Amino acid sequence: METVQYSYEDFTRIPAQVHRLMGYNILDLPRRAWVKWLMLLYRFLCIFSHIICVIFMIYRIYERTSINTIQLLMRYGTLVTYVIHSDTKFATSQQKQAIKRLSRNLSELYPKNTVERFNYRVNDFYWSRPLIVMISTYIISSAMVVIGPMLQSAFLYFYNDKKHFLYLHCYEYFIIDPKDERAVYHYVCAYILEWLHSTHMVISNVATDLWLVCFQVQICMHFKYIGQTLAEYQPHWQNDVQDRKFLAKMIKKHSYLIVLQNDLNSIFGGSLLLSLLSTAGVLCTVGLYIRMGGLNLESVSYIMFMTTSSMQLYLVCYYGDLINVLVTSILGGIYTHSWYEASIAYKKYLLIIIVRAQQSVELSAMGYLTVSLDTFKQVMTVTYRVFALIREMIQ
Repeated sequence: METVQYSYEDFTRIPAQVHRLMGYNILDLPRRAWVKWLMLLYRFLCIFSHIICVIFMIYRIYERTSINTIQLLMRYGTLVTYVIHSDTKFATSQQKQAIKRLSRNLSELYPKNTVERFNYRVNDFYWSRPLIVMISTYIISSAMVVIGPMLQSAFLYFYNDKKHFLYLHCYEYFIIDPKDERAVYHYVCAYILEWLHSTHMVISNVATDLWLVCFQVQICMHFKYIGQTLAEYQPHWQNDVQDRKFLAKMIKKHSYLIVLQNDLNSIFGGSLLLSLLSTAGVLCTVGLYIRMGGLNLESVSYIMFMTTSSMQLYLVCYYGDLINVLVTSILGGIYTHSWYEASIAYKKYLLIIIVRAQQSVELSAMGYLTVSLDTFKQVMTVTYRVFALIREMIQ
C-alpha cells in the first residue's frame, strides 16, 4: 500500500494555482484580506489591459492602413482567433457558482480515508509529471511569445554598431516611433499592457481546460471503481439481502455520476464547441505565420506554442474518450462476475444497471459533438487541409 493517497484538494490545487496567476480565486478559498485585495486588483488590471488591447486590435483592423503585408494579415488572423478562443474559455470560467457546486459534489463523493482511496486507486488518476511539464511548457512558451521581441531588440542593440533600439513588441496594435523622444515610455506602457493582456488570454485558456480535465478525471475514477467493484464482487443466493444492498448502492452511484457528467457538459459544453473550432483556426494561422516569417526566435516560440496547444486539445479529447471506455467497461464487469450464483431478485436489479450502462455518457460539446480521440483526429485533419489550401492560395 502506498504511504500517500492524494486528497481531493490535491487534485484541484493545480488548476486553482494556474487560475491564480491572473488573480482569480475560482473556488473562493480562504485568503488573508490583503492578499484577497491584491488578487482582485491584479485581476482587474489583467481584464482592463485585455479590453484596451482588444479595442486597439479592432481599431487597427477597421482602419486597415497599418495592415499592409500578407504576413501581418496572418499575424492579425492569429491574434483574432486566439482572442476568441481565450474569451470563450474566460466566459466559461465566470460560471463560478456552477463550478463550485460541481466541485463540492465531487468532493463529497471522493473517498474519505486511506483504505478507500487505495481501493479507488486515486493515485493512478493524479496529475502525472509529463502533464505538469506540458502545462509549464505551455505557459512558458506563451510568455516567450511576448518576451521574445524585447529580447530580440536587446540582442540587436548590443550587436549592432549603429546602436538603435528597434522597440520590437509582440502585438501590432501599438505603433511606436523610435524617433519619438517619449518612445521609451510608450514602449514600457505598451509592454505592460501586452503582458497583462497575454496573461489574461493564456491563463483563461489553459486554466479552464484544467478544471474540465480535473472534474472529468474524478468522474472517470468513480466509473472505473464501479466497473472493478462489480467485476470482483461474488454474489450468492444465500446473501440475497446483502447483495441487493450492494447493487442498489452501485445503481445509485452510477445514476448520480450521470447527473454530474451532464452538469459538467452544461458548464463546459459551450466553450468546448467554440474552442474546437477556434483551436483549428489558431493552429492554422500560427502555422502560416511561421512559414512566412522563417526561422527565428519568434517562430521557435510559436512552434512550442503550437505543440503545447495541440497537446492541450489532445488531453481534453483523451479524457472525453476515456469516459466512454470506462462506462462501457461496467458492462464487462457485470458479465464477468459470478451473477449466475445470485438470487432472482439480484439478477433483476442487475438488469437495471445493464440498461443504464448502455446509455450514452460522454463529454459533449452542447450535444452537437462528442469529444473523443476521433474528434481530435478530425480537428487536426481539417486544420491541415485548411492550412494547405490557404498556403497554395498565397503562393
